[in-house]
Parts: sequence; C-alpha cells; structure tokens
Amino acid sequence: MDKICVSLDIESTGLQSGVDEIIEVAAVKFRGSEVLDTFTQLVRPRHSVPLKVLRLTGINPDELQIAPRFNQIGREFAAFLGKHPLIGHSVSFDLTMLRAQGMHFSQPVYDTFEMATMLLPQVSAYRLSALAEHFRIDHPADHRALNDADVTRQVFLYLVRKLETMGLRELMEVNRLMEQTDWSSRDLVADILRSKASSAWNVERNALIGDSLKLRPADENGGQLKPTGDASPVSDATIAAMFAEGGPLSRSFTTYEQRPQQVQMAQAVREAFNNSDALLVEAGTGTGKSMAYLLPAAIYALRRGERVVISTNTINLQDQLFNKDIPDVQRMLAESPDLLGNGEHTFAAESLELRAQLLKGRSNYLCLRRFKGVLREDKLEPHEARALLKARLWLGSTTTGDRAELLLMEDEQRAWERINVTVDTCTGHRCPDFRDCFFFRARRQAETAHVVVVNHALLLADLAAQANIIPQYDHLIVDEAHNLEDVATDQLGFRIDQSTLLKFLNDIFVEQDQLPSGLLSEYQLSFRESAADPAERERADQLAADLRPLVEQARRATYDGFNQLMVFVAHEQNGAAGNDNRLRLTPAVRGKEEWAAIEGAWENVSLALREIGDRLGKFESLLLELEGADLLNYDELMLRVQWLKRFATDVRVQIGHIILATKRPSAG
Repeated sequence: MDKICVSLDIESTGLQSGVDEIIEVAAVKFRGSEVLDTFTQLVRPRHSVPLKVLRLTGINPDELQIAPRFNQIGREFAAFLGKHPLIGHSVSFDLTMLRAQGMHFSQPVYDTFEMATMLLPQVSAYRLSALAEHFRIDHPADHRALNDADVTRQVFLYLVRKLETMGLRELMEVNRLMEQTDWSSRDLVADILRSKASSAWNVERNALIGDSLKLRPADENGGQLKPTGDASPVSDATIAAMFAEGGPLSRSFTTYEQRPQQVQMAQAVREAFNNSDALLVEAGTGTGKSMAYLLPAAIYALRRGERVVISTNTINLQDQLFNKDIPDVQRMLAESPDLLGNGEHTFAAESLELRAQLLKGRSNYLCLRRFKGVLREDKLEPHEARALLKARLWLGSTTTGDRAELLLMEDEQRAWERINVTVDTCTGHRCPDFRDCFFFRARRQAETAHVVVVNHALLLADLAAQANIIPQYDHLIVDEAHNLEDVATDQLGFRIDQSTLLKFLNDIFVEQDQLPSGLLSEYQLSFRESAADPAERERADQLAADLRPLVEQARRATYDGFNQLMVFVAHEQNGAAGNDNRLRLTPAVRGKEEWAAIEGAWENVSLALREIGDRLGKFESLLLELEGADLLNYDELMLRVQWLKRFATDVRVQIGHIILATKRPSAG
C-alpha cells in the first residue's frame, strides 16, 4: 500500500461508552513500512481510575492528575488523524469512545481483528498480543496506547501482504464475497484487486473462470490397524518408569512432580487392560487423570496393535486431548523405546509411532459439495458471506475440515449449517467430492489409528444407529463418565417441537408471497433435462399434486396439536412458580377428560404423516426406477426423499408412544 494510513488505540477506564472515560490516546501515521509521525497523550478523567486498569496499563496515576482533559487535546488529535484511512484492532470500540467525545469519522476504517479472522483461520487466538506473537512482533508495553497502535500497524501490514500475495483468481473470489459482507475492510480488498488486476490481467485472464479451490493434501496412513501378535501384559515396572523422577514425564515437563494418586490410577488402568476388566475411577482435581489413562492405554495399543477409543463429554476436552495431551504422549513414547518392550524383544523404530485420530459427528465437518453450491450463489446475507469467506480462505490450509479451527461469530454459525455434512445431504461414495471429503477422510484415518478420540454424543449416536462411524474397537475409555447418562438421554431419547415439525413440512412444500419452495416445487428441475418419459413425469407430478394438500392438512393439525397441548400443560401447572413447563404423563394425567381431546388432535397429525410417508415412499420407488434416466442431481434428490420419508415415519411412531401411549414391540 502506498497511501498514508493512521493506526490508533485508546485506553479507558472501562468498556461502556458515555460512562467510562478515555485515559490515553495514541496514533501512528505511516505509508507502507515507513512511520511518518506519532501522537500520544494521557487524558485526565473526571472520575478515579479503577485499580485493575492502572495495573493492566501501568499508567502512573500522578501523571494522569496533571494531564489535560480530552476537550483540550481533541482538536489536535483530530487534525493528526485527518481524513486518512484508520486502522485499529476491534476498532469499533475505539471509535465509539471517541465519538462519545464529539469526534466524527468519514474516512475508511480497517479492523485488524476482522481481517485476521478472515486471513488467519487457524491461529489460537485473535487478541492483539497473540497476533503480535504469531507474526513475531515485539510487544513490550501491552495495553499502552502508542505501543498497541504501532503493533496494530505492523499486524495490518502483514495482513495486507497476505492479501497482496494471493493469486488473481483467488483474490477475485475473495472480493466477490467481501462485497456482500458488512465488513469495513471490503474496499481495501477491492483496491488491492484493482492494483493486481492492472498488472496481472494479461497473464491470468484465461484462468479466471472455474473452480479455484486448492485443498491441502492430508498425510493418510494406508491400510488397517494390524495386530502385532504380542499378547504379553504391560508390566507395573513399565508404568512406574514412565512416571518416575527422571522418567519420560519428568523429562518432558520441567514442573513435573510425581503424584501417588496419578501413579496409582495409571497402574489400575494398566491392570484393567491386561485382564480385560472394567474399571471405574473417581479422580480428584489435580490427579492428572488424562496422562494416567493415556500412557498405559497407548503402550498397550502400540504393543498389541489394537485400537483404544477414548470418549469425552465435550468437544473442547476432545480437542485438548488430541491437540495437546496425545502429542506429548507420542513424543514420550518415541523417545522411550526401552520402556515399550515386553522383556524379550524391543520395538522396531517404525513400530514406535502411536497413531491417533480425532473423530466428531458429521455436522462438525465442512461438506465440499454443499460449500461449492452455496459459493456459486449470487445473493448472500452478510453473515453468510462472512462465513463463506472465512471458510474459503481456510480450505487451503486445513487438513481436517473441522469447524473448530474456524472462529465463527454467532450469526456466522448459522451459515455453517448450510455448508456442513448432514445425514440428509450426504451421498457418500457417490458424491463427486468423496475422495477429498473431510468427514470420510477422518473415518479412513481412524481405521489406521491406535487411539481414536470421540465424544459421548458421537459414541452413543453411533451405537444407536449402528452407523459404524467409529471403527471396530475392543477397548473403551469413558472420560467424564458422570455425564454419560444425560448424553444418553439426549441421544437415545426422542423430542419434537413445533418449529422442527413445521420445518419438515416446509421442506416438502410451502408457498410464501406466491413463491413455492420445497421438494414439490424443486424436483421438476431434476426432470427437466432428463430421459424420463412423459408417463414417468406425469406420475411424479401426480404424486406432487397428491402431497400438497396433505402437507397443508398436516400443518393445520400440527398447529392445533401443539396449541391444545400448551393449553393443557398450562392448566395442569395451575400457575406453578418458575419457568419449568414440563409435565410428566402419568396414567392419572392420561385419564383426564381433557386428554382425550389431545389424543384426537395428535391422531390427526399421525394420520397426515402416515399419508405423507406413503406418498414419499411411492416417490422413492419412482426414483429407483429412474436411476439411469440422467435426472439432475439424482443422488441428492433420492437422499432427500428418503430422509423426509424416514422423518415422517419416525415422528409418527414416536407420537404414538408419547401421546397415544401405543406399546413398543417387545424385544422377544
């Protein structure tokens, strides 16, 4: 960049504009890497400064007492800023505080926090100090305005260089998405694009059309995990040596202190593995339970060539185990081959590699096919454009496609639901992006791993659906097992609410402002250029015509059913205190005269869903007959119809169990 810019920062007594006060302002004027001038000034507040702020900033309160008020330096500060583009880190706060003092800004504003979340998707944090560390920028006086303003300047220049080094085609795609965001830096990207295009157009003009996605290849281990044939037990001496003073743990962590409870737990885990026993451990805070189960489990898995699955309650702990604890274990075992033998032979060097894999539910992985489809849309909401932009720039560096690597704000997380892997949109091996699919890549890598880290929700969902997402295993460690019952209730139970049921019906057909949408309006696109004959098209149209009134009937019945249920529950609670609107359906409740009306209303829902499921089944049969008729997006259409049919059946059956008290079939 060759234009003059100004980076700024303020320090204040708090975060609430109009209440808290500015105590320091600073700015750095620069062109490219050249600093042209600086401005820094303490500002005397009207009220006392909180002690924690003084400690955080290191500002001397005596110096504040002799500093000028803001109205005495505001004009000079405004003149320094001029009309130059302003740069700040989370700059909206700084500008809000300055506006509260009567300042006005009409120039471009660039936020390095926004830019970093877009351009640096995998850094651990986006605080200014964290970005300074990432770029190896000296940051000696954190939370002093002039230092922070200058660090912001340097971070900005690094981010600009990252934009400038993009290929023209990628930059054009970034600019197209940026134009649809509400980010303040979108004109900066447009300026960089214009500059690059003027010099590179003749070189790259023929390469501008097409898919420019470049994925980073993953290091995939080939083949299945194979047993070593070594069935010898892990000895207590091996575990003792791992935790001993001067042992692998001690050498790896300078603050390591041997804890008897940790060694005792590790020995109990070792014994449980050796004897194929079940073990229940209650480990107090400070025990170091992760290492106490990871080390014996890893040694056992390596020695025998068998898989151990570790399940955690939360995805955060799952990520911590995989990204922090397991790499420590891998390093310690690789450096301690003498501790891994069984007394008769030692491990070969290639056998010392403990292979681990993180495995999450489908919704955590980006779906390349869905992402490409949304990326091609011309009109996006600002939050969708921001999420897509972050994902687009992340794809070149990620090997996992795991949403945890992205910082998505609350509204951007809603956009993720349009581009992640879902059961009802995943066509598996028939997908054109199957080879590169992040979800199936993780599954393949799990097949080769000694240790697979999952969470309770995935563990139980996989068992319930028998989906075999988790590869076959004989050894399971359940961390935070006290949460397992609650997760089991969520995963193995059933719940339905009005919005979910209405969304299902809208996915089949809805008409708003005379614009139809849903399966029954969109299937025709698949038939339009296909080889289906007129009779087959007529069958599809007739099924659609039959379904539309059934959907409307089910929609009316849904409203009626939930309305009656809400009235009944409110009446039963009779103004009970609190916000708990749950009602247990006992025989006494079901025996009340009013409950008969509830059953009648939900019987109407059930009958409508039965008819809808029947028609969708016929639609599925028709599509099976047309497999070779070149229907557009045939696999996606078939999967959609099958999922809708399955949902209608599941809800109808569960309504019978919950509302109508139909008996479940016995196991015998």
